[in-house]
Amino acid sequence: MATDDSGNLTNPGEILYHQENYSANKDNLGINFGVAATFSIPLGSAYQDACLRSATTQEKIQNQILNNKKLDYELARLKNCGELKIAGIEYHPKSPYFSICSDVLVKEKMGQVIPHTHNIRK
Repeated sequence: MATDDSGNLTNPGEILYHQENYSANKDNLGINFGVAATFSIPLGSAYQDACLRSATTQEKIQNQILNNKKLDYELARLKNCGELKIAGIEYHPKSPYFSICSDVLVKEKMGQVIPHTHNIRK
């Protein structure tokens, strides 16, 4: 490296010299083939039976949870639709949501008076 009197490089970034190195690399070609096979023999059906029982139980639990959610939905729909009908609130018959509460009936209980009006004649 060449430097000036202040120690700065006189030829920064330039190639200073060339040197050839022998690497002994030759062209090569490699081809590999492979085959794998697995052979298994179940040693006992106890684990398989336990797994099947567990999966069946889990499926029953999921079905029960789904049925509980359906029941919760239907009871909430019945309660809310009934309260709204008693309050005189309902969808317009041409509304796409009219059918949500169309199957809910409100009946008077013994001694209960359902809100109603009378026409007074003059």
